[in-house]
Amino acid sequence: MKTRIIGLFLCITTQAIAQKALPQDQRLQWWRDARFGMFIHWGPVTATGKEISWSREGYGKSRYDSLYRRFNPTKFNAREWVKLAKANGLKYVVLTAKHHDGFCLFSTKTTGYNIMSSPFGRDVCKELADAVHAEGLKLGWYFSVADWKDPDCRNPATNDVFVGRMMDQLNELLSNYGKISLLWIDYEGSPCPTEPQKVYDLAHRLQPGIILNNRLEAFSPDESHCQPGKLGDYATPEGFVAGFGSVPWETCTNLGHQWAWRFDDTPRSVTESVHTLLRCIGGNGNLLLNVGPDSLGQIPPLFVTRLNDIGGWLNPRARAIYGTRGGPYLPATDYVCSQKGNRVFLYLLSKTGEKVVLPPLPSIIKSAALLNGPAIAFTQSAGQVTISVPVSQQDSVATIVELTLNQPVAASVLIPPFSRSHSLAYAKKAVASSQLGNFLHNAAATVDDNPNTYWKLGRRKDVDFAGYYGKTLSHNSGELKALFEKRGWLEVDLGQSRPVGEVLVSEFVRKDNGKPSPSVTRFDVQYQKGSQWVTLASGEQLDGQWRQKISPVTAQRFRLVILDSRGSIGISEFQLYPAGE
Repeated sequence: MKTRIIGLFLCITTQAIAQKALPQDQRLQWWRDARFGMFIHWGPVTATGKEISWSREGYGKSRYDSLYRRFNPTKFNAREWVKLAKANGLKYVVLTAKHHDGFCLFSTKTTGYNIMSSPFGRDVCKELADAVHAEGLKLGWYFSVADWKDPDCRNPATNDVFVGRMMDQLNELLSNYGKISLLWIDYEGSPCPTEPQKVYDLAHRLQPGIILNNRLEAFSPDESHCQPGKLGDYATPEGFVAGFGSVPWETCTNLGHQWAWRFDDTPRSVTESVHTLLRCIGGNGNLLLNVGPDSLGQIPPLFVTRLNDIGGWLNPRARAIYGTRGGPYLPATDYVCSQKGNRVFLYLLSKTGEKVVLPPLPSIIKSAALLNGPAIAFTQSAGQVTISVPVSQQDSVATIVELTLNQPVAASVLIPPFSRSHSLAYAKKAVASSQLGNFLHNAAATVDDNPNTYWKLGRRKDVDFAGYYGKTLSHNSGELKALFEKRGWLEVDLGQSRPVGEVLVSEFVRKDNGKPSPSVTRFDVQYQKGSQWVTLASGEQLDGQWRQKISPVTAQRFRLVILDSRGSIGISEFQLYPAGE
């Protein structure tokens, strides 16, 4: 059996035409311009209204695994799905070809647990691929490299048999459905069952222009959120939007409240949905918005209506959405911003008074106007930009102001909002002994006035992570958490010596069973004096937030030193306040 399966994989792959992957910037261009895609989670689980894969154990594994025997979505119409996406501004479609439960929505020779064995008996992936290609959108497959139903997956004796089968499935998906623009690999809590490089190489050999997300290499959910990795093209924060990314990234989240269809689910409001998209764009990222068709194959009417509502708002404003890049203003509580050439699009996310005051711009504003509307008044000085937006002309969802500048703004120009904390450390240079990635969980996340971003210590350098692929190792286990640093330091450079009289450290606290679970157990706060670091305060558990007045110290560089921790720490803010305040 082992020889036959691996032999099949080798036979198929050696028949593929060897091609070299295109340069990353070239492969990512369409995706960065698209900004908005549709995620589709679907399968036999819709008969229960429960979550895909994750409900398998609670529902009963054998019962769950038998659902496909009555899966007959007679109202499935791929063209309707795709036309709905296209009409409402979604530029690419990603379908769960195989989720963690192992059920394949495509015709495969590797297992009988697939759509062709159901009463429906039609290749869903084939029909969707044909519809997507016909409408000129981009097609992506979601593919779980793990399989909770397959007893060979991560079995020490037979995992290589599983890997051969899994690679055959991926080969089928990337060979039989025309051009595949995107491969969305998922991470389900344990390391990839095979060496990630093998999956990466196969994908690029079969589809040289393909882009991959970053979950092949992940050992923790936070890693997938914050860094593309060596084999990924973009990071994938899930269910939330926070901050600005210099790396490519995409938030995946639900239009409703569950990935798969559920009974009595309702879509989120137009305002919430549009704001999520605009915050992604303003943060220099994409939004992959999920819908879950029901057991008959229909996108529920309320969700169709909501997508039409979103498209109705989006389509007239398309030139301020697609092909843009985030900045120059970094995201704020009530506005985000994008740019294209010498145009800056300011998205006002809440109705305000008439005056909108922004930090200064390095370029000269030639004109200001409401998008597709009249000119509006503005003033520009060395200290600020003030824009007048008549309250009567503010949009109920989001108001877009278009600024025309005398020159394009350089991508390197990023302007933080005015500080809300008034910390001396705000937006200053921050570095760390280690960090999980360059986005969301890096040192800079502690000086951004944003409690939703936080610094995390990185991987230990003395660990051979490659040796853990193919093993069952939950991201919640102590064994896996021990692979990451427990000690380290975070340093903030104020730019010049400043007198500091108060320190605040905020910890990002996760909830475990409804109770706070702080992880920092001992720390020091230090300042640099000459070539020495001097401790000015110490503490134990942060308990969410630690704030202390100190005898005034004048210095340029300050450190938070984590002396010990348990679990997985997250420091959301490290703030320094002037003496006497």
